[in-house]
Order: sequence, then structure tokens, then C-alpha cells
Amino acid sequence: MCELPVWIGIDDTDSYYGGCTTWIAAKLASRFKDRLVDFPYLIRLNPEIPWKTRGNGALAIGLSSLTDKEVEEVASFVMATARDEGKTNPSLLISWGRERQERFAIKAVRDVVTKRELERTLAKIGPTSRYFLKKPGKMRGLIGCIAAINHPWSDATYELIAYRDDQNYERPEFRDDVLWMDSLTAPVTFANFDREMGKPLIYPHGPDPVLFGIRGEDPKVLKAAMTILGNSCSLWMVFKTNQGTNEHVVDVNGFAWAYPYTTASIEARVASNPVITPGGHVVIDMVDRDGNSGQAVFYRQTGNLNRVARRLMKGDLVRVWGGMRPEAQHKVINGQGLVLIAPKILYDEVPSCPFCHRKMREVNAGRYICDTCKVQAIGRARFRLKRDIIVNRIYQPSASAFKHLMKPAGRRPIRIPQEIESVLS
Repeated sequence: MCELPVWIGIDDTDSYYGGCTTWIAAKLASRFKDRLVDFPYLIRLNPEIPWKTRGNGALAIGLSSLTDKEVEEVASFVMATARDEGKTNPSLLISWGRERQERFAIKAVRDVVTKRELERTLAKIGPTSRYFLKKPGKMRGLIGCIAAINHPWSDATYELIAYRDDQNYERPEFRDDVLWMDSLTAPVTFANFDREMGKPLIYPHGPDPVLFGIRGEDPKVLKAAMTILGNSCSLWMVFKTNQGTNEHVVDVNGFAWAYPYTTASIEARVASNPVITPGGHVVIDMVDRDGNSGQAVFYRQTGNLNRVARRLMKGDLVRVWGGMRPEAQHKVINGQGLVLIAPKILYDEVPSCPFCHRKMREVNAGRYICDTCKVQAIGRARFRLKRDIIVNRIYQPSASAFKHLMKPAGRRPIRIPQEIESVLS
């Protein structure tokens, strides 16, 4: 009998052509349900990593015990089920006890973990761990395995994922049922339905066995939500996740500290009025407190966020966050949210003649004259602007454009102990 507890980390077992790492974890968690020490972990890693497959999620399962024979059984099942097409590196890590690798785990969510860092970490955990690779020498999936096992929980949400039976390949999308479920369970559940677009969000569209996924704060409410939907399936599982926590966002002091493949949050001033591209995207030039310049791009697909960005003006002080584009000649943020901190409320322009209403001509610094009426004025005309953007409100994309790790503006974590047995029974 092996030492206790035993942690199983799984990553990179799916591909663009099929497969699902959560399905593998759900199968294993169901197999050893009586030995679970916590809900299985679903950790979303850095969403800006270019070699990710789909949702970039890594899984971890904690068990009170596992025999040597069962270790081989787990390894055989994972390696046989994992997809190895394309750039995937299917990996399995079994660890006896949790090593203190929280810093590594957080970096995997926020930054790029190098091969050298992975090798150093594997050397540290080697005496208490054993790993398996489907592609010999391809170890990148072990980054997610280590990160999922050692993830530090400062905030958590839950997701109930139901899987299709083998004979039920089609996903039925019950729009009215999802809307009813959302009305009964929100805000304890979230990201169920896009009311702006009128479509459900719990149904995935990839080539995988997932039937639907319901996200929220309380596992018991998630189970009740599944009952409301009335969908019967033989396999479902509740995962503890970092989804909806903004854990991937890093506050930086300016564009100089915003690096490619990260999600940065920057306070800056709008340097010019927004430019609308032919495709409907909004491009905004910005300058941070150190005088460094950059751009924020709000794509048409972000819906509400795109419409709000159009209303910004030169001189507005804002905070913008989003993924840093690596290929740009200068720093560019793909906007995921914004807050207007200090709006420009005064607008000045060349004064108009009070008699003929033509614009006056500047004769020297600060002095103007009307060439027709010969009326003179000192100083530019100033107007107080009415803005239709609320100061300090968090503006986010429409629900359909939300990504896994984005935190809904109205989300309020529920911190109560969760009993695994009562939920998974």
C-alpha cells in the first residue's frame, strides 16, 4: 500500500479533434469516489499560451490511498484514452503527498513556465512522484499536472459537468429550460445564459463528450440546477475550479512591465479618441504614468465592452486589462475589461462669435477675433460634458464572449465548507 494521500495530475490529453481531460478525471473520480479527499480540481492555465488545446485545463484528483496495482491501472487508462494528435503532450503525474510548489502553480496560470523550470521542479518532487508520458520525451503536459496538484486556493468556484452517453452523441439545447434554471439559481450559478443574444451558454461546441457544464458557487445548488434541466446521464462530476476568479490577471505599473503571453491590467490615459476599424473593432491609443505608449483593442465580438470603448475620449483615465499580443511592434492589449477612473468632463474649443456664430481666429496666444464682426475674446471656450459611462463601474464583454477565468462583475464568493459525499452520492 502506498503512502497517503495520493494525488493524480492529468493534462494535455485532448486535442482539437476530440477527447476531454475532464472526462478522464470524471471516470477516475467515479472509480475511486469513496476515497476522494476533495472535489477533483479543474485548473485553467494561462489562456494566452499559444500551444494550448481548447480550454487549457489541467486536472487533479486527491485520494486517501492507492495501491501499486491501482497506480498501474490508472496509468494504463489515462495513456490509452489520451489523444496524441498534433501538438498535444499527454501527461500523467502521481504524487504521494503534495509538494510545496504553489509559486510554480501560480506561474502556470499567469505566465510562461520554461523547460528549465519544469526540469528543476521535477527534480525536487522526484522522490515522491512518478510520471507517465504518451509521447516519450514530450514533457510539457507535466506543467499542468504539477500546477493542478499544487494549486493554492485563495478563491474557488465549482462546475458540474455532465457527459453524453455513448449512444447519445447529439447535444440537445433546451433554451427555455436553461433560461428557467438560470432564473431560479442565479447569482449562485453564473454564465448559464446570454440574455443579450438569447442563447444558452452551458453547451460546448467542440468534438468532446461533454453534454453541458453549469458553473457556480455551491455544489449543492449545481446539483439542483442539473435536476431542473431534467437531463439524465450516467456520468457527471462536480469539479473545484479557478474559473471566474480573474486569477490570470496581473496588475502592472505600466506598459514596460507587460510581457507577451500574459494578461496584464494597466492604468493609463487615453491619448486620442477611439478609432473604429472597418471590421467594427475599437483601437485606442494610451499613455501610462511613465509616458510609455501602447494600444488597447476591443474586438467587435466582445459586444457590450466594444460599445462602451467607443464612448471613451482623449484625456480619460482608465484601467484596462487583457492579453498582451506577442507579435506587435509596440505593446497591444486585447481588451477583456475596462474601468473608467477619471473621465474628461471639460471640453474646450476655439470660441464662436456671439453675433455671427462663426469660429474666431487666434491672433496670438490665448486671444481670438472675429474677422467679420471684429469681436475679440480671451481664452478658449469651455464646456462641461455629460458622459454616458459610469465612473468606477467594471465593464466586461457580453456573456457569449466570456472566457473561463474571467470574473463576472457581480460575482460574490460563498465561503462555506462543502461535503463531497452528500453532493456526489
